[in-house]
Amino acid sequence: MIITKDILDEKVPKDMIPTRLDSALNLYTFVSFYDQSGILVYNINPDTWNCLYSFYELNHKFTLDDYTFSIESPTYRDLIDEYQKVYSRIYEVEKGNVKEVRTNILLKEYQKTFGVEEVHIGDELLPIYELKYSKSRNVWTLYYFENYVANSVTSLDTLLNQDVYPQKLLPLDASIESVDGIPLASNIPYLLSIDSNIKKLRNHLITTDRSHS
Repeated sequence: MIITKDILDEKVPKDMIPTRLDSALNLYTFVSFYDQSGILVYNINPDTWNCLYSFYELNHKFTLDDYTFSIESPTYRDLIDEYQKVYSRIYEVEKGNVKEVRTNILLKEYQKTFGVEEVHIGDELLPIYELKYSKSRNVWTLYYFENYVANSVTSLDTLLNQDVYPQKLLPLDASIESVDGIPLASNIPYLLSIDSNIKKLRNHLITTDRSHS
C-alpha cells in the first residue's frame, strides 16, 4: 500500500509494522517521437516479476533487514520519520551516499545499461513510501522511492531502440495500471496522480525526429 497524505496520522496495524527497509532510486524519461509521447518503462525481470518499472539503480540501494522500530504503536508518519533518520545515519553519513553521490551513480548506471553517451537530471519528483508484504521473505517491508526526471539524453534513438529490457511507452495517465497486459509497479500510477510530478515531467519532455523501430 502506498502511504498517502491522508493516512499519515493513522496507526499502523500491529501485524503490518515492517521489519525490513528497502529503497529504489528511479529515473523517469518522458519522450516524444512522431505522434507518441510517454515515459519509458521496463520489464526488468519478465520471467519472475513480469511488471513494468521506471529505470532504477540496482547495485547501490539502501536495504536493512531485521529492523525494529523504536515506537511500539507507530503511525505511518512515524514509520517515515524513523526510516529517514536511519537512512541518513547509515546510508548518507556512515557510507557517504549523499544525494550528489546517489544521483551520479544513477546516471552512470543508466548510461552503462542503455549505451547512451550522456543523460542529465532535470528535476526531482516527490518521493513515495510504500508498505508491502514480501511473500518470499515473509515480512512487511517499507520502501522509499526517490524519483527524478531526465531532461536530456544524448543518442536518444539508442535509448528508444535498446534491447536490454522489454520496453513500453506509458502515457501520463494515472488511471492506467497495465500496458499490453503487463502490470505497472504500483508506485507509478500513484506518482502520475500528483499534479506537481506531471508538471515537472512535461517541463522536461525529450523529443526526437526519428521513429522508435
